[in-house]
Amino acid sequence: MQSPAAVPIVPAMVTLSPRPIRLAALAPLLAAALVSCSRETAADPNSRKIEWTYGPTSGTATPEHVAGTGTKGGAAIAKGWTCRLVDGKRLTVSPYQLSSSHPLFGKVALSIGLFDKDSKDIGTVRSGTLTATNASFSFDLADDLAKRLFDVVIWYQAI
Repeated sequence: MQSPAAVPIVPAMVTLSPRPIRLAALAPLLAAALVSCSRETAADPNSRKIEWTYGPTSGTATPEHVAGTGTKGGAAIAKGWTCRLVDGKRLTVSPYQLSSSHPLFGKVALSIGLFDKDSKDIGTVRSGTLTATNASFSFDLADDLAKRLFDVVIWYQAI
């Protein structure tokens, strides 16, 4: 016995188009879309991401560096860094998830070692004082240095 509140479900009427779409006619369009979506574009050597890592956090590492990375004594100043070469001459360094407060704010700067593909040290830049409101930095590099730049190593240094 059915409940009086039950409403029977009736399938909707489906009408098909009088002109079926021919998949063969769409094949060239689908193939072109697939090729264009799967094609890798060449990276722009003048504007690219630069890989980074922290300097060693043991051995001769300074107390500021160990504390800044969060290896010892609490949270890190930032969860990470975003480093980019912009316009083939400017290195930008910005924090990823910067701490809202840290005991080292106002007491440290970033020392950034620049390295080529062969891990050869090709230079160093130093930021201004690192604070909760001043943690993104930009450095103009010589053309030959910028072309060779492959990755960076970051250290927290006392000021």
